[in-house]
Amino acid sequence: MAPTPNAELEDQILGKIATLFEETLSQKPPSSIVELWKEHVEIKRILKDVTSIQAKLSDTDERLANSKRDAESIKKFLTWADGVGIARNNVTIVSTKTCGFSLQATGPIPNAHIVARVPRHAMITLDLAKKSALLKKAFERDPIVSGMENVGLALFLATQWLLNEKSKWLPYISILPNSFPTPLFYTDEQLLQLKPSPIFEEALLFYRTISRQFCYFLMAVAKNKIYESAQRRKDARNTMETPLFYNAPFTVANLTPGLYFWAVGVVTTRVNMVPSEHSTDKDEKPNLIAALIPFLDMANHENVVTEDPVEDLVCYSPAEECAVITSHCDLEAGNQVTIFYGCRSRGEHLLHNGFVPIHHQRQDVLKLKIGIPKTDKTLDSKTKLIEKYVQNVQCNGNIFQVDLYNYPEQPFPLDLLMFAAIFVCPEPTDAAIAKPDIRKKGLEFLKTRFSLLKKSYDSSFDASKLTDVGIDGDAARLKASESEILQLALSYCETLEKSQE
Repeated sequence: MAPTPNAELEDQILGKIATLFEETLSQKPPSSIVELWKEHVEIKRILKDVTSIQAKLSDTDERLANSKRDAESIKKFLTWADGVGIARNNVTIVSTKTCGFSLQATGPIPNAHIVARVPRHAMITLDLAKKSALLKKAFERDPIVSGMENVGLALFLATQWLLNEKSKWLPYISILPNSFPTPLFYTDEQLLQLKPSPIFEEALLFYRTISRQFCYFLMAVAKNKIYESAQRRKDARNTMETPLFYNAPFTVANLTPGLYFWAVGVVTTRVNMVPSEHSTDKDEKPNLIAALIPFLDMANHENVVTEDPVEDLVCYSPAEECAVITSHCDLEAGNQVTIFYGCRSRGEHLLHNGFVPIHHQRQDVLKLKIGIPKTDKTLDSKTKLIEKYVQNVQCNGNIFQVDLYNYPEQPFPLDLLMFAAIFVCPEPTDAAIAKPDIRKKGLEFLKTRFSLLKKSYDSSFDASKLTDVGIDGDAARLKASESEILQLALSYCETLEKSQE
């Protein structure tokens, strides 16, 4: 029997995906940032080709693109929220010009007042995903699905999106954004704006990871048809294990890169942690699991100017079996109800939340990489000395990474000085790296490295955009903060140099 046109298109999809996975995504990523960028462009091109073929077979991406977040969708969601027992106290959802949807006070709300309660049965939790017949086999047998909470939750969300009217959470899913301002969704031009920040490389690696997951899952979905064909043949009926996604609504046509990336984007930007109903730790206390909490996740970030720990305004009440959000100050009608998203660096905020806060925080960090050439004949002896004496520098082959912080009093760990001494030592031994002249050369090396890196930042961003909302402002704030950290590190080196004179 000749293959149908649809079968031929599916074969094309799987051929491209299998080749991409086997030849690229199952291999180690390139260590060179130039080669990593070339690879990224190629991965994106192939996924775009796959998307165009899938568009001939399903309306997944068309539906995603045409979803509307308007007053009517808010009204339907709030009606659903009331029906599932989400309690709201003088607060509603509104659409803003710059921040998407937001929680807004409809009347006076005093400080520390419970603004909303969301019962467990209204949440989309990892517990629920594991119990679902749709993904039960995947959670039981697949190490990626069972071992990575966000992945499992994203897959469950994708199944609910495909179920459409049959999903309990349709009103909630309908008001979620169809795209996100995280680097996972950036255009090539927008990604290049992040250079020379290390976040540029992290963004490429994250895109690569999500692409790899997508290819892996789509190939697993393709086994459904093979299994069904085997079931029709008596001689092969019992020789094949039931595929991971046999009960899920996924097909080679409808599980598109757009749908999977969207689900990952939702979970990455909106995930909260709640106590598990079933999983406990060694002390019999409930483990915290990933969850999406409707209504509460419409609260935007509060830009807090403080160096003190900030109280978590979203918490779980075991007695009431619900998540609650409390106000952090007195609010009047029309004020936004905001929460603090956590002590993250600006880069982490960008990667996971899709924005860079305006206010500078001490949590800001710059991930500095220093490589010892593989051609260096002393690489092995230097690596052994680094492992012996340097605790705060991470080693990955011949690449070493240390975090620089926004701490003027000490922006980097002091054992970086030992690392630098080992790095510049021509004949590295325990005795040699202790010599004053080697220590001095190491400090000079760090000064030079920080100075050169800072110069690479100087013309990389427009200072006039530091308060802008959007990708231009995010990129400028990210690089301005990293430039400041490099200046702190350089100044600290100069202070150390003077103290040694």
